[in-house]
Amino acid sequence: MTTRTHTYMSGRLLVALMTQPCTLAAPPPRASSILRRPPPSFSQRFIATMTTNNQDHLDALFKQKRMLRTKVRKALKSMDPVLRSQEDDAIQSIVLEAPWFKSSQRLCAYISCAALREVDTSKVLAEILQGSDKDGVRKKLYVPHVEDKNSHMRMLHISSVDDMVANSMDILEPAAVDADGNEREDVLQASDPVDLLLLPGLAFDRSGRRLGRGGGYYDTFLRNYQELVKARNWKQLLLVALSYSPQIVDEGVIAVTEHDVSVDALVSPAGVIPISTTAIDRSVAAMLTSSGLSFHQLFCLTLSVLLLPLPSHSADPDPLQDFCVADVSSSLSVNGCPCKPTSQITSDDFFFDGLSKEGNTTNLYKATVTAGNVLAFPGLNTLGISMNRVDFAPGGINPPHWHPRASESGVVIEGKLLVGFVTTNNVYYSKILSAGQMFVVPRGLVHFQLNVGEGKALAFTAFNSHLPGSAVLPFNMFASTPFIPDAVLTKAFRVDDDVISSIRSKFGF
Repeated sequence: MTTRTHTYMSGRLLVALMTQPCTLAAPPPRASSILRRPPPSFSQRFIATMTTNNQDHLDALFKQKRMLRTKVRKALKSMDPVLRSQEDDAIQSIVLEAPWFKSSQRLCAYISCAALREVDTSKVLAEILQGSDKDGVRKKLYVPHVEDKNSHMRMLHISSVDDMVANSMDILEPAAVDADGNEREDVLQASDPVDLLLLPGLAFDRSGRRLGRGGGYYDTFLRNYQELVKARNWKQLLLVALSYSPQIVDEGVIAVTEHDVSVDALVSPAGVIPISTTAIDRSVAAMLTSSGLSFHQLFCLTLSVLLLPLPSHSADPDPLQDFCVADVSSSLSVNGCPCKPTSQITSDDFFFDGLSKEGNTTNLYKATVTAGNVLAFPGLNTLGISMNRVDFAPGGINPPHWHPRASESGVVIEGKLLVGFVTTNNVYYSKILSAGQMFVVPRGLVHFQLNVGEGKALAFTAFNSHLPGSAVLPFNMFASTPFIPDAVLTKAFRVDDDVISSIRSKFGF
């Protein structure tokens, strides 16, 4: 596409957008009515049935949302038109140059409305409609079509600016049928997944929370699409919000309910803020294409090389040969694992994919640790390094424990974790960490991680031992074999026998 053609298409689209009044559909009249009549396609994890006991809490959340909407609308209204135009250009330029945009073949995007003071998308839409990749393949675009005032919205395929008309609310959207009278393809009926969705909103924070305009259209659509992704085992689409500077607020300001869907990344005039693992994966995709590594594999390799102590300073003895692949089935008892005969060693002994799989968090603590130590990955034997993957369901905890043979470093990949440890002087250190932030726990100190975010959480941890060991205090104290005598525990914790019995019953004893 020539520069002249691109400018022409972008100009046509911009004129079309600017000439539409763009009024909004009125949001549902009362929060409680939404809760009583959720759309039937909501998945179980977005159950909307609320009890009377928490209705006051919900009312407070909705009130907080209304107040923030009023505040942000005033800020957008007072925004200098020249500055707004500059930010429009900056945001669209960032999107057009982003590798995750260039690599996307199928996209959903909103049609910006100047009257609503949404970030302009005319240049982005023009590029999607007229552009193509290096192989000449054109991108496929789906845009919103509002069905009614009850939060029902479809994403329909368009191939030209001329495919859009003003609806009854004067919002540009695709006609339900094309010029030949054929129904447009609905993205929920498409045979292939969408790579990217550019969505609007009123306010955002750097943890991914999004405040919409109150209609619930995007949240409803996204829940339905996520159900489709799960049913068809598709990859998750990347949710990217476009935001003017005044729309970005501090963390904790945006109230959320279980219906609200978070974004993966935020684009402002200052650049891209990757938030979720999905966003980080897409951001480094171009770098990884040539190597064939996934983000998590690259992270594991980098962390092992850069963050762990050198072998001569590890918790394990220095190796005396290039490698000593563990023979974990050997009956020989040594301080470590004996070496497998060289003739039996294969390439598979030096590679491990166990940390790529999400762990099952359906358990007592709603968390699970997938170990990447010498018992699971024999190639680590004598090298003084290992890694774990820790998955957390909402509210999950990796309970207080300690590693007798290693220090620990870790990084949060997704969600929010409260991480803390206690020194031998009984001094407690802790901090709430978000994606990309690290922690370290000195060898032998009791520590824990607690999911304090709204959804799942994921962390990777690394150790300077091929078998760091883990002593989990609740199990040590109350579920040992045989039991620690009640007389010891009652005196140590200064409680009665029935308290010890009650605690043990929680572990199934």
